[in-house]
Amino acid sequence: MWLFNELHAQKTITPQDINWEVFFNQHDLVWNKITPDYYAGAIMGNGLLGNSIYKEGDNYKFHIGRVDVTEGRMPADKSQYRNLYDGARLPIGYFLIKPVGTVLSENMRLNLWDATTTGAITTDKGKISFKSYVHSTRDIIVLETDTEGKETVFQWDWNASKAISPRYTFGNKDYPQEYIDNPNPDVKIYTDGEYKLSVQNLKGGKTYVVAWQEIKKGSSRRITITITHENTEELAISKAKETIDSATKEASSSLENSHKQWWHAYYPASFASFGNTKIESFYWIQQYKLGCLTRPDKYIIDLQGPWAMEKTPWPAIWMNLNVQLTYSPLFTANRTEMSETLWKSLNDNLEHLSENVSVEEWRKDAIVMGRSTSYHLYSRLDINNKPVYEVGNLTWILYYYYQYCMYLYDENELLKKFYPLLKKSIAYYEHIKEKREDGKYHLPETASPEYKTAKDCNYDLALLQWGLKTLLDINEAYKLNDQKASVWEDFKGNLVNYPTDSEKGFMIGEDVNLTGSHRHYSHLMMIYPLYLINWDQPENRALISKSIAHWQGMPSYLQGYSFTGSSSMYSMMGDGERAVIQLQKLIDKYIQPNTLYKETGPVIETPLAGAASLQDLYLQVWNGKIRIFPAVPTDWPQASFINFRTEGAFLVSASREGGKTVFIQIKSEKGGLCRIQTAMNTDNLSIYKIGGGKVHFSVIDKSTGLLEIKTKEGDIVQIIDKTLKTIFPKPVKHLKSEQNTFGIN
Repeated sequence: MWLFNELHAQKTITPQDINWEVFFNQHDLVWNKITPDYYAGAIMGNGLLGNSIYKEGDNYKFHIGRVDVTEGRMPADKSQYRNLYDGARLPIGYFLIKPVGTVLSENMRLNLWDATTTGAITTDKGKISFKSYVHSTRDIIVLETDTEGKETVFQWDWNASKAISPRYTFGNKDYPQEYIDNPNPDVKIYTDGEYKLSVQNLKGGKTYVVAWQEIKKGSSRRITITITHENTEELAISKAKETIDSATKEASSSLENSHKQWWHAYYPASFASFGNTKIESFYWIQQYKLGCLTRPDKYIIDLQGPWAMEKTPWPAIWMNLNVQLTYSPLFTANRTEMSETLWKSLNDNLEHLSENVSVEEWRKDAIVMGRSTSYHLYSRLDINNKPVYEVGNLTWILYYYYQYCMYLYDENELLKKFYPLLKKSIAYYEHIKEKREDGKYHLPETASPEYKTAKDCNYDLALLQWGLKTLLDINEAYKLNDQKASVWEDFKGNLVNYPTDSEKGFMIGEDVNLTGSHRHYSHLMMIYPLYLINWDQPENRALISKSIAHWQGMPSYLQGYSFTGSSSMYSMMGDGERAVIQLQKLIDKYIQPNTLYKETGPVIETPLAGAASLQDLYLQVWNGKIRIFPAVPTDWPQASFINFRTEGAFLVSASREGGKTVFIQIKSEKGGLCRIQTAMNTDNLSIYKIGGGKVHFSVIDKSTGLLEIKTKEGDIVQIIDKTLKTIFPKPVKHLKSEQNTFGIN
């Protein structure tokens, strides 16, 4: 069947159609009061360096960081390695603006479009106006000030942080005595010609240097800062001077323009506009933060990002939920390249992933990941330490690696890199499986993250089911004839069912029910994000509903990501109202003024997971279908998105008006069959290809508007309802009074 509407205007919809500067103006973070709060500061970063501006007493703090500055120690006996100390992320320090007079008023604005913070401090002695940014592609932090009155001589002071694990400073008592007995030497601060240097040598063998230079001209100052981290002090100092010299030789306007250029290219990878102003602001601030947190050639995102604190119990990378949620919004947002550091790290550190297996004879074919680690990914999984014996962590990370491969439809990456890793991850389960008298394969006691241990733990059973299914699907699709296929078929076909309770739904595992509040949805992984048990299965709907209700019905220990996970589950059920209510709980109760999030200390993942849950309102991909607007609440009559990426390397755009979908565009990067659930009346559809030509499609299910469209590489197909006015994706209009809700205003 085919149809082509020659009369329809031939216009390809792209994110460049949006007036981004105007759109972002309503979402900038605005402060009319600057407070002494890390979680209320203006945050900036470039994937390596970071700067956060907030107050300390009567002064103004420019708290800087570099993500790869870690202890870097490794004991001769690796079994004695303690990641939260030997591999701890280290704080670096902060600068202070010390005004001459008493502050009368202050303000600040983080311009998202330009990734630049401006502000003004008015005192009884004059005024300090400032502009600051972390350059998008160069390792420098820039501060420019212009002053009035006696504030021309304000002080600019450096305060170096002690090079010690923030977990120890926080007060945790689990430190190795060897670590405390061998402190890093004190920092050296001195002036070397035009440069000021803060030099910290580390017991791990590296040196980090903070260097800065001030250029004064009349009432103005331009301060250029860098942080280097090298194998020797000499190299770190030399590189710092070279970096500053390169920046200061360039005109201020030129440097700033090159900084903005990257951001102006970054944002239009995709577009989305939501029916609630604060939610829309929240979404786009998360996209901004992702640009601050990482780049394709930088480092895995840890729990602090480039904004390290002096006191936190979490100075590491966490692998039992945090990394997974942190990267979850990248793929739909068409920012897949921003995840590449994680996949490269897995492949580059394969030896450590093998060493993480505590049983030596299993290392020949198995890999695994413990709870927390540093950039080397060494995190031994101790089979005898049951409370943290979280076998599924690596497999869960590989679920997102699979998304990376499939959303780009990169067969080379899938077969040569992802597939071997997944085989080794599932091989660990093959080593621990047990066949019982019932003829079924069972799992021994393992840990369900954040709760208890159990045999046949649902966390592991769900990830194992997904891993076996994925291996078999790849083997069949690409005719690999893998010798292990029969083993996987047997394992999957005879794996024990998920333990369930008739009244409470999914259990933690065999004989272990969920009896108390549980912030993690580790026992519900088969529902989300894996969709192995889903709403397309009528026989499972009651089980899904009671499982979520039981989990959410004990709220005392729920945390922010409890609401992102449940929101996405409700979206899978098509319940947009409850999905948005959960996100509003997250934003109102847990999200801080600058949209950071804390559980004792800063943890980066939850707001980013909130962005992924917002994407689930507009587009979902599971069970072989692309679902358009599957869970938009009824009080959002308008909705739009452009270039959301899906499996099969399709870029999808759509708009909704008056509560009905009126436009869909599919751009096929690689060609292939696109199964898309439109929720449109198939009797009224006009389906055409930009540039002309036949569109080959079939109606699979009229009740849901499910279509199968055959595409060729480069095809752009559009779908409209001939009985409705076609409205292309555009921003939802928001009231002025509802804008700029983040910051302190």
